[in-house]
Amino acid sequence: MKSVPPRLKVCSVDEMRRIDEETSKAYGVPHELLMEDAGTAIFNLIAAEIGLFDKRFCIVAGTGNNGGDALVSARRLYAAGCSVEVYVVGDPSKASELAKKNLELVKRMGIPVRVIQSDEDVEAFREAAKNCDVLVVGIVGTGLRGEITGFRRGVIEAINRLGKTVVSVDIPSGVGGDNGRVYGVAVKSTYTVTFGLPKYGNILYPGYYYCGKLYVSKLSYPPQLLEANSIRVELNYPVQPPERVRWGHKGTFGKFLAIAGARNYYGAPYYVAYSFLKAGGGYSRLAAPKSIVPYIASRNSEIVFIPLEETSEGSIAKSNFSHLIEIVQQFDIDIVAIGPGTSLNPETQELVREFVEAVEKPVIIDGDGITAIARNIDVVKKRKAPTVITPHLGEFSRLAQLSTSEILEDPINILRRVCMDMNSYIVLKGAHTLICRPDGYIYINMTGNPGMAKAGMGDVLTGTIAAMYGIGYRDVGDATRMGVLVHGLAGDLAADEIGEDGVTPDDVLEHLPKAMKIIRENPEYILDRYMPKLI
Repeated sequence: MKSVPPRLKVCSVDEMRRIDEETSKAYGVPHELLMEDAGTAIFNLIAAEIGLFDKRFCIVAGTGNNGGDALVSARRLYAAGCSVEVYVVGDPSKASELAKKNLELVKRMGIPVRVIQSDEDVEAFREAAKNCDVLVVGIVGTGLRGEITGFRRGVIEAINRLGKTVVSVDIPSGVGGDNGRVYGVAVKSTYTVTFGLPKYGNILYPGYYYCGKLYVSKLSYPPQLLEANSIRVELNYPVQPPERVRWGHKGTFGKFLAIAGARNYYGAPYYVAYSFLKAGGGYSRLAAPKSIVPYIASRNSEIVFIPLEETSEGSIAKSNFSHLIEIVQQFDIDIVAIGPGTSLNPETQELVREFVEAVEKPVIIDGDGITAIARNIDVVKKRKAPTVITPHLGEFSRLAQLSTSEILEDPINILRRVCMDMNSYIVLKGAHTLICRPDGYIYINMTGNPGMAKAGMGDVLTGTIAAMYGIGYRDVGDATRMGVLVHGLAGDLAADEIGEDGVTPDDVLEHLPKAMKIIRENPEYILDRYMPKLI
């Protein structure tokens, strides 16, 4: 494996503001210089990706420092011989000090400036901007407060309808810097250049979608501030997989026990047990209700089956508790998964809670298992061995005891609080899945696609995480985040081949080996395809 560049952290709006202030106070770099850097970064992006000549540029600037950055880019473009027009959105007399200064410089250079403060001004802008080839937009940045309304909303809607190339300054106007939410309306960008570090809103959906192609410019910020230990979120970069030793046997690459399935739930146990093998794991055992074992066995003969006694509803009976603990001990199981497709039967739910509390091995809790522990999270808090919980948003809302809308307003901090409280690794599944460690450190995963929003995908993820532990990622956190990365990559490889709409859990299973091959042999593929580019 070739060397991987230093990781890229992701910060909150407040963290970026503190970096900004400390850069000025402790290192003597004035805000004016940082703004000049930012405008130059926009200019450099345009020169590299779009080109400067035979194009007309419209600079749409608000009255805050985000607009000031855009105004610097106007000067740079004009100085390079480009055709440039500036539109100031809002009252110029209320602009920030640096925005006022740059607006004055723009005027002195002779660049045409128009002001938008009414619906009539918006209509005039809409007509004039039809003649532009490229719009540079910095109406409002990470200082966004509340929904975009009035003439500002009109400007953004006009920009989106024009269908032109759009370059956003720092973050698309209308996107929340701390959560990626759209507040009323947001600029649909072709490119976004963010400054210092990506903000949460640049990376979390739907903000990431509105960014278009994302670039990062570190400006003149001291590296020690951007890489500070106090910033506890980063992108999920690939970690070198352990060597697959040539003299290894099936036990070398992990002994896995999946406790899964119930009557009418055949897919979940199959996918969780088989994905462990497809992702590189060595020995996969599936403990499932005895009535469903023959059906799963007819589909897969590589799994070792442990038939269990069942309830009248066909779920795993509580009487299996001692037997399951004995299996873990007898076969020296490395890691256990429990919950996929086990049903909400009260007896089975109680079994899950008792098993999770008692088993002294790393355990992954998914699906119906999450519902079980949500009713008594103390069983998880008491555990000494590592616990990995893999909820989707609805399941996480039960763990957090908050509504989904409350979580989406502040996903990073809420996930961190719940994770630390439960002393567990939590994988909050979704577009750009979040992986949080028990100490509150968070990774944002960049692989995966909407075609994976189907039943059974989470079961494949559970088995893949277990496989990463089995093949030798002995840090459970690394195993968890690499499982998420590999699972998403396999889904993307499948989508590349057959299209997103038709991707099924079987397709992801079949592409797990190729995803592992890429992680081992060509991690640069991950960097090139998924990570923001530095400029």
